[in-house]
Amino acid sequence: MSIRRRELLVGLVGAVLSFIADGAVAADVPKLKCTRVGQSIIYRNQKFTCVKKGGKLVWDKGVPLPAKSTTPSPSATPTPSATPSATPTPSATPSATPTPSPTPSATQSPTPSPSASPSASPSKAQIKVAKSSDVPANSVKLISAGANTGLIFPILLLRDNDGLRALQAECPHAGYIVKDNGAGQLVCPGHNSLFSGKDGALLRGPSTYPLERYTVTETGGEIFVTI
Repeated sequence: MSIRRRELLVGLVGAVLSFIADGAVAADVPKLKCTRVGQSIIYRNQKFTCVKKGGKLVWDKGVPLPAKSTTPSPSATPTPSATPSATPTPSATPSATPTPSPTPSATQSPTPSPSASPSASPSKAQIKVAKSSDVPANSVKLISAGANTGLIFPILLLRDNDGLRALQAECPHAGYIVKDNGAGQLVCPGHNSLFSGKDGALLRGPSTYPLERYTVTETGGEIFVTI
């Protein structure tokens, strides 16, 4: 009889430990229910995709979003400006004639001017997401993810008196798309989290993270975002 009780006790402890382990795994995935294959969501700085496993729709393990600091800034690209400075070696040939010596110094000063052209054009790390005319003054435009935009998750473009900005469109709490409340703020329709439309700062929970802000460049009537 004591052996049977011992077997029952061991089985009960194993069930409790299994339940706790399942809860720990579930805590690492979004609380929002997965409804269709291919559905994506941003949760705790990770992108989760809905997959079918064992006949059920579940979230995958998630992919960490790339850090913003790894993308090179456009201002760092004009390194070609170093090459023109090395080319003025022909200055040795005019040295034979004493009078034209000032001419090489004149050619050196204009040569760095081409370094301004790479800064005007977007770098390879930037993604074209819209035309300037798509985001008029005092407006908020949702740019969806997909092959047309090159984005892996949606973003918001906002234009007002402070200029043009690009913010994360999905609430970090459960992945709902935030909405403009008309007062310069963005509200989550799922759980009422509130964010600043200026910089994405968290104003009210339950979200514990702000909205990510991305570098946006506008040139030639087109808008580029660095992710």
